[in-house]
Amino acid sequence: MTAPESPIAKLGHVAAYTPDLAESRWFFEEVLGFKLTERVGDTAYLRGSQDWEHHTLSLTEGETGIDHVAFRTRSPEAVDELGERFEADGLDVTRVAAGEERGQGEAVRVEQFGHQYEFYYDVEKPQAPPEKRSKLHNRNYSEGECNRIAPRRIDHCHVQDDVSPEHAAWLGDVLGFQVNEQFRGEDDELWGWWLSVTALPHDIAIHREPAGSDPEFHHVSYHLDSFQDLWVAADILAEHGIAPDGGPGRHAITQADFLYVSDPASGVRVEFFAGPGYLNFEPDWETIEWTADEIGGATDHQWIGRGPEWTGTPYTGWE
Repeated sequence: MTAPESPIAKLGHVAAYTPDLAESRWFFEEVLGFKLTERVGDTAYLRGSQDWEHHTLSLTEGETGIDHVAFRTRSPEAVDELGERFEADGLDVTRVAAGEERGQGEAVRVEQFGHQYEFYYDVEKPQAPPEKRSKLHNRNYSEGECNRIAPRRIDHCHVQDDVSPEHAAWLGDVLGFQVNEQFRGEDDELWGWWLSVTALPHDIAIHREPAGSDPEFHHVSYHLDSFQDLWVAADILAEHGIAPDGGPGRHAITQADFLYVSDPASGVRVEFFAGPGYLNFEPDWETIEWTADEIGGATDHQWIGRGPEWTGTPYTGWE
């Protein structure tokens, strides 16, 4: 179900670094079909063909890593309220001036459990250029301007660390996320959490890594319309000599169809998520729990097909 008590409205964007911006732009724009909103200096701002916000993915030339995961709040006031809440909890809060991140208003950033989060409300929603704009007012880019993969919109992200129970609890207690599904591993400890503030099966997921593991970013997911679109994507990747990280297949958890692939330059992993599985409008949803004897082990629990490796991308250091 949607979570009206949460200050969070939706996943907004992921900001990443790449050692070769030109090669990453080729991969995301020419191969995968992302749309370039604009390039400013060493940063390219990208989005899906049906994303409304200025960008849902940014790529900046630099050392490989993830700068932050950003969520849009439900109101402008929620940005300051979250900053005050984080400070009251003893966290170091960075306040970002309007325009410091292109297309975005004031924001607050905080590191929690090694994951770098940003929260904002004000954002530009530029239309596609006139020659690329759809005649449908509820669609941004014309289908005639999209390649055969054409990711539609940002869907969710997935991260990993060795403190996942505490991380999941923080997302729930402080940010109002609901755990829709979870996985209990062979050691009888919880291994994965799929959490949402929207009707999607999850807006963010976390899985648990062994003690001492560094926190990492696993993937950002974009929605495609159908399972056939995943085979089209796999076909195009094969034409370019790029092997998928996993899939096409179908998740047991979330029910959605999937394909994973990593940018050869930056290593940033993208999942294409078709379906969208299910939409949850239930006001009394009870968390679904899976176990290894039902769908396999923690790192091999798909309904159909093979999932990705569980290596991730590190976060860059914040000063």
